[in-house]
Amino acid sequence: MPSSSSKGLLTVGGMLLIILLLAACALAGGQTATAPETATKSETPITTLIRAATRTPQHAIILSPSPSPTFTPTPAPLVMPPVSGIPQIEMLIVLNYADKRMTVTQQVTLVNDSPDTWEELVFAVPPAYRPDVFTLRTATITTTLESYVATAEISRTMLFVESPVAIAPGEAVAVALDYVLAIPPVDADTWLPLGNLGAGERLVQAGDWHPTLVPYRPGEGWQTWEYVLIGDPNIYGVADYDVTLRADPAVVVAAPGFASQREQVRRYHLKQARTFAFHASPEYRVLHANAGGALIQVYFLPEYGTQQYNTAAQAVLKTATQALSLYVELYGPYPYSNLVIAQNAYYGAMEYSGLVSMSSRAYKGYQETPVAGLISLTAHEIAHQWWYGAVGNDQVHEPWLDESFAKYSEVLFYERYYPDFVEWWWRHHIGNRNRGGRLDRTIYDFSDTASYIDQLYAQGARFMSDLRALMGDADFFAFVRAYREANEGRIAARDDFFAAVRAHTDADLTPLLEAYFPAPEE
Repeated sequence: MPSSSSKGLLTVGGMLLIILLLAACALAGGQTATAPETATKSETPITTLIRAATRTPQHAIILSPSPSPTFTPTPAPLVMPPVSGIPQIEMLIVLNYADKRMTVTQQVTLVNDSPDTWEELVFAVPPAYRPDVFTLRTATITTTLESYVATAEISRTMLFVESPVAIAPGEAVAVALDYVLAIPPVDADTWLPLGNLGAGERLVQAGDWHPTLVPYRPGEGWQTWEYVLIGDPNIYGVADYDVTLRADPAVVVAAPGFASQREQVRRYHLKQARTFAFHASPEYRVLHANAGGALIQVYFLPEYGTQQYNTAAQAVLKTATQALSLYVELYGPYPYSNLVIAQNAYYGAMEYSGLVSMSSRAYKGYQETPVAGLISLTAHEIAHQWWYGAVGNDQVHEPWLDESFAKYSEVLFYERYYPDFVEWWWRHHIGNRNRGGRLDRTIYDFSDTASYIDQLYAQGARFMSDLRALMGDADFFAFVRAYREANEGRIAARDDFFAAVRAHTDADLTPLLEAYFPAPEE
C-alpha cells in the first residue's frame, strides 16, 4: 500500500495538474496549441478518454464504429463429386454366415456426366432373377442440397429409382440402397450364372450379387437388357469401392483390395473395379506368392492342400504366378493390387475384379499334369483381369470381345510354359467344334451356357490365332497393348478393337472379316 508521504505528494501533484489545465483552457480561446513532437502514450484506453471529455475540440474527428458485416451462409453441399471422376460405391455388409443372409447398405455417388437431365437412375440386380432372394427395404436420393426418400421399382432384374428432382448435367447425386439378400443354395452341379451367388455346404460365394449402375448412352438413356441364364449376362462400368464387411471372426473372407481387419470388421478398398465379389468359409486355408507386382492369394478347402489331391492348391498357385507374369509382359500392368483365387461350391469358374471363383469340380478332378482342367481354367480366368477387368465390354451383346482374348490366352500360356502340349490344347479344347458361324453373336443366340462356351470360345480362339498370323507377332502384340491402353476403364466395342488393329497393320482384313463377321443375310 502507498505510504502517507506518498499521499501528500499525490495531493500536491493533483493541485498542480488542475492549475495547469485551467491555464490551458484560458489560452484555448485565443491561441492555437502546437502539438509536441513526441506524444506520450497513455495507459488509459482511448474510449475512456472520449467518454470522460466535457468538450469536443473544434477540429477533432469522431469515428463511428463500422457496422458488423452481415453474412448469408452458403449451405454445405450434401453430395460432393467423386475425386476420381468415376462412381464411388460405399458398402456396409453384415454377413450372417450361419443363416446365409446378408444385410447391406450401399451408397453410389456419381456425377451426371451426360448432356441430358436425369429423371431416374437404373441399376442391374442379378439376384432379383430369383424370387425371395433380393429384398429392397429403402432407397434414398441425395442431391447437392436435399435428401429424399425415393420411389423404386424392380422390373425383372432392373431396379428403377425415380428422382424427386431432376439431376442436371454436371450435378452430383448419391443413391443409397438398403437391402437384404437370402443367399440361395448351390451344389457341385449348379451351372453359371445361376450359381454365381450361392451357399454350398462349406462356403458362401458372392458374385454378381449387388446392384450396379447400367451404362448410360447420351440421347438414348439408360441401357437395360433381359437377364437370361446364359454366359455372363451383365454389362459393367467401373467404380471405386470402399467396403466394410462384418462377419464372425471365425469365418475366413476371401476378397480383393484387403485393407484391414479388427475382430468382426474387415475393410476393403478396390479401385477401378467392375464389381466387388467375395467368398467366405470357416474352413478356408490360404497360400500366397508374389508375381507381376501383385500379391496372389489362393483360398481352398483343406483337403486340396494335401497329397490326396496332389496338392491342387499348389498347382493353382504355380499357374497363377506363371500366368500373371506372362500377361503383365504381353498385356501391360495388372490392374489391381492383389489377385484372390477362391475355391467355389459349384460347377463353373467365374472372373470378377481382382478375384477368380475357381471350380470345386476342377479341384477334385486335378491330376499332376499340364493337361489338367484346373491349369487351363486358371490361366483363362486370370486373363479376364485384363479382358473384362481393365478393358470392359458389353458381355450381353458382344461377348466375343473378352472371351476371345481369354481363351486365346490359354494358348499363349501353353506356348510359354508347356510348348509340348500346344498341339494337344488345340485338339482337346477346340477340335472340330462348330467350325463355322459368325463370331459376333449375342448371348441370346445360344440355347444354354454349355453351347455358348463350346461355340463362342472356340471360334474366338481361332479368330485370334488367324489375326496373329495375318499381322505377325510384333504387330499383333503391339496392337494388344495399344487396345488395352486406349480402352482402360471403358466399355470397349467392336469399332475400338478394329481401330487398334488397323493402326498396327496394313494387311487386308477382308477375308478375316468375311469368315468371322459375315454381313447379315438379307
